[in-house]
Amino acid sequence: MRVGVIGVNGIGQAHLWALRTVETSTLAAVCDVDATRAEKAGADHEVPSFTDARAMGASGVCDAVVVATPPGTHGELVRGALDAGLHVYCEKPFTPTCDEGYALAQHAGACQRVLVVGLQFRFHLGYAAMRAALADLGPLRRVHVTATNWLRAQRYFDASPWRATWRMAGGGVLMNQAVHQLDALIAATGMPARVRAQVRNTSHRAEVEDDATIELEWPGGARGTVIASLSEPAGHERFELYCERGAVVLADGYDVRVARHDPVQQLIDECPDEFPLQAVEWERVEVPRAKSEWLDMVAAAHREFAGAGAGAEQRPSAIGGDEGTKSVELANAIYLSAWTGATVDLPIAPGAYPPVYESLASGHRLPGS
Repeated sequence: MRVGVIGVNGIGQAHLWALRTVETSTLAAVCDVDATRAEKAGADHEVPSFTDARAMGASGVCDAVVVATPPGTHGELVRGALDAGLHVYCEKPFTPTCDEGYALAQHAGACQRVLVVGLQFRFHLGYAAMRAALADLGPLRRVHVTATNWLRAQRYFDASPWRATWRMAGGGVLMNQAVHQLDALIAATGMPARVRAQVRNTSHRAEVEDDATIELEWPGGARGTVIASLSEPAGHERFELYCERGAVVLADGYDVRVARHDPVQQLIDECPDEFPLQAVEWERVEVPRAKSEWLDMVAAAHREFAGAGAGAEQRPSAIGGDEGTKSVELANAIYLSAWTGATVDLPIAPGAYPPVYESLASGHRLPGS
């Protein structure tokens, strides 16, 4: 697959190098609105450079494109590439609103083109081990997720001011950092049925949020919490998933532990002791690590993308437009709850969040910020 990269700064650099390492794809062109940056990337990688995405799409040098630009630009670029007959790999977060994301997924289907979202942590080996460990533990009962491993200095926003704005970034910690943990949660447990949240900016000179506290409930009755922050030097990542026949804990990406026990309801109903002491043993799951796993995840996502788009018989992608929009929908529901102060049911009613997004993008602040 001949792939052009739109946006060669930041995450775009990872795609340029990943495409040099995968056997399924070839870097065919680069595009950036900054002419100097585009020319340098083209010269460095010995491919044609463009400053207009439409021109690159019409050039005939690409079968597919990567969209690695600010999220507020994704919709127009993705639609334009699909209309040009190209397959599209779009960086996360897919779009600021799930309404737009699901519409683009539908449009990709109408164009008979493959559309994938760059949630490369789907290929994280620790996350995969967590999902596998859940398989025989029965129904979910309770979940706690801590995603405070995303400390960002003010320089992060000052260096690229678009990151601080609702219009271009689509959100803060939930959309641009902890979106990976939201997606991992969805992949492991399915979509929650309702959310209630408090979201605010505590420490950064930015429009978008840097702190979130979220309560979740799943269709089967399981409940849980998610805490996310950009402001905790001692922050960490931790998933705790408690099920009917055991539990899984993942800490800081790779420390995966599993406990197994008799069914909870059976223990409660049949144990003869008032204060049962359960001798639960935690088994550590060995998770292989590579020095370059972050780049390896991007490369794995590109192999999956090429596999879905190659040949006349295209297949659905593991992280297609609909799947890639789910984390956006969950983030939108969280923002909607914080805005209204009410519990929000999922799926979100079409049209419910865009007016809130427009208010935020027009300068209104979330309650408590």
